[in-house]
Order: sequence, then C-alpha cells, then structure tokens
Amino acid sequence: MALRIHFTADDLARITVTTRPDLMWEMVNSLHTLQARQPASEHAPWLRHVRKRLARSDLRGPIRLLTTLVPARGDFPDFLTPPPHRDGMEAARDFMLTTPAARLRTELSACFGQRTPSSWLRQLAEGDRAARQELDGAIVTYFRELLAPQLHVIDDVVHTDRAHHSRDVLEGGAERLLSTLSPSIRWEPPTLVADYPRSGDLHLRGRGISLVPSFFCTGRPVTLIDPDLPPVLVYPASRSSGVGDPHRGLPELLGRTRAMALRALASPCATGELALRIGVSIGTASKHASVLRRARLITSTRRGGEVVHALTPLGREVAQGRRGGSSCCGG
Repeated sequence: MALRIHFTADDLARITVTTRPDLMWEMVNSLHTLQARQPASEHAPWLRHVRKRLARSDLRGPIRLLTTLVPARGDFPDFLTPPPHRDGMEAARDFMLTTPAARLRTELSACFGQRTPSSWLRQLAEGDRAARQELDGAIVTYFRELLAPQLHVIDDVVHTDRAHHSRDVLEGGAERLLSTLSPSIRWEPPTLVADYPRSGDLHLRGRGISLVPSFFCTGRPVTLIDPDLPPVLVYPASRSSGVGDPHRGLPELLGRTRAMALRALASPCATGELALRIGVSIGTASKHASVLRRARLITSTRRGGEVVHALTPLGREVAQGRRGGSSCCGG
C-alpha cells in the first residue's frame, strides 16, 4: 500500500524543510515508539531513559492519557500536530487549547469510529476546558520528563538530516531532494510515492509541502488525515554513523542543568519554553541563561513581551563538543 503525493511545477517551487525538530510530531512519534512491540534499535537509549524516569516518577497517568489519543496503531487527531510556528511547543499548546470544539468533535469521531469513548474523551470532544487543560498538563509533563532531557540528541539528528538534504538541493534541486528522503519514499515524477498503512492520494494543488525530518519516525512516513490542511510529510531523519557522544563532558564543565540548557538552545526559544525544555521554573531558567550569556555562549534578545535566547557560534561549538569552553563558568 502507498500514499501518492501529486506535485505540480508550483509545488516543486514551494517545498520547505523544517529548520528544527517539530516537538509535537516528535511527541506523537515517540508515543508510537513507547508502544511498539519491537522498537527500532536506535531508540534503545531513549527507552532506557524512560524506564529510569518511570522508576522515579509517576508518569503513568499522563502517558495513559496521551496514548488514549495516540494508540500504537491507527489514526490520531490532526489538532495534536499543528503547523510549525517560531514559538515552538508553546504555540502548539495554545493551538490545542483554542481549537474550536467542532473540529475536536470531528477529528476525534473520525479517529475513534465505533469504539466507545471514555468520559474524558467525550468531554474533550465537546471542547470542555478542564479536559483541554488536563491534556495540556499531560503534554507538559511528558515533554519535561521524557523528551527534554534527550532534546540535544533529537536536535543533532534532525540538523544532520537537514544539512545532508541541503546539499542534495544545491546539487540537484527539489527533485534530487525528493529522490533521497528515505528508503520508504520514492520519487516517480510528478508523484512522490511513500509506503503507507493504507493507499491514498494527496493532491498538493500548488500549496507546496512542508517536509519534517523526525528522530522518532521510523520506517514509514506520516502525514495529516485531513487533505485540506497545509500539506505535511514527516519522514525518518537519517542518522550519521560512527560518531561518539560529543556531550559527555558538558555536565562536568557547566553543571548538569546548565548543560541541559545549552543543549536545549540548539533551537532558539523564549525563557518560558527553555524552562519547559529543561524541567525547571522560569526564574531558574532565566538565571541559567544569564550565566550562559555572561560566558558568551548565548545571546538574549527581547521580542515583544518575551526574551528569546539563541546559541552564539562559541556556544554551538561547546554544545557540540568541539571546544573545551575555557571561557565558561561552572556551577
């Protein structure tokens, strides 16, 4: 079975590749990994991390809630994976909290079909505020406990894939890019053919498509259910082989939490999202950002009512293990 994505000349000119990991897609794909009978070997280190967290924290409630929406097999609602936004996960959560009840009802009904929904699912389908907040809380907890500590690995893999495909575009244009995405995806001009759980056709009609490399996506790619939404194709990010862990010495150099903050800023974010990524309060995240800024490892820029932090060239080298970081302050 295959998904056939039909391109026009306009679509070939409107292909984009996301600049950083899409955290909601990573969450959804990681939930599939968590429920897989035989997970991919490259996810074994993350699963060991999950087991350690489960031994120390009661995460079964949030995981149970999320796997209600994202089962091991089958569809999950599109509202969980909104279009990428520069504000990352905070914007995605706001989108979920404000999705019209009619859309919630339509998407949940389409996903769950004849199955008897739980009372919480019925409340969510009606747009109930408490049910939405419970879902938001589960997402925050899952991300803080299970994904944020591994964000540097996710980010490295996605950025490596993007760099690899940037060369493809430079050497052979959009068609070369489409020809080299994944072994499960084939370019048969003017159609992109992807291995898929069921057969179907997606006509882009000049809208272009957003390509999303994903750390947790394995084997077959994933797309949205509703063909009228902005087209997206999430595909397995390619891994570079034979590279050791460049982050091993960072906790000793910077301190554990500050090292996590530096890794988390591989993709820029505001103080609130940084706090979420590393599992601390906003005040603590701000203090760590101040130390990293004084060490010239990050920059901080005010945008409207928030401060956005980003790695400097030196900070990126230290985060990637290419510098000893003698100008850094430990703590």
